[in-house]
Amino acid sequence: MGQKFAAYDSDGAIAAFYDSDDSPVPDDVQDVIEITDEEWYACLSTPGYTVADGALVPPVPPTAAELTARALVESAQSALAAGLTLVSTGSPAINATYAIDQLSQMDVIAIETGLNAGTGFPGGAATFNYPDIAGALHPFSETSFKDFAAAMRTYVYALRSVIASSASKLPVASTTIP
Repeated sequence: MGQKFAAYDSDGAIAAFYDSDDSPVPDDVQDVIEITDEEWYACLSTPGYTVADGALVPPVPPTAAELTARALVESAQSALAAGLTLVSTGSPAINATYAIDQLSQMDVIAIETGLNAGTGFPGGAATFNYPDIAGALHPFSETSFKDFAAAMRTYVYALRSVIASSASKLPVASTTIP
């Protein structure tokens, strides 16, 4: 490996890396500095390096508030993978934890749309067996499925609000429906 170079834009953000042996600096690239192999590895492993006054500048470490916010977002993302626990006071047979990933949301929305359109459950049955996160089937009535869909929608929206940084508290991962 040859000499490493970092090209940067007018704001100092690194735009490209070059190597004198493998990928020489193009003639039309003017804003470039020489960097060591160690600096090149550091730039690749820790995004955010910039160039100022002809020198490589490491990224500013995140503040405690930024770390806390990042942890909250990661917790919300994990909650999406963990599912929503449903407790029904009127139909205990549907008590379980249900997947709320994007495919599951699409399934629930499709079924709920049919119910709201008056076409009933898929296959025309009076009840519908819907799987929990582990794959076990639970018998839903039209009313309990609509309540479940509304609870899922509310919970997912709350998690997405945390992920978008417009909410600062995780919602409770369980809900009770009639």
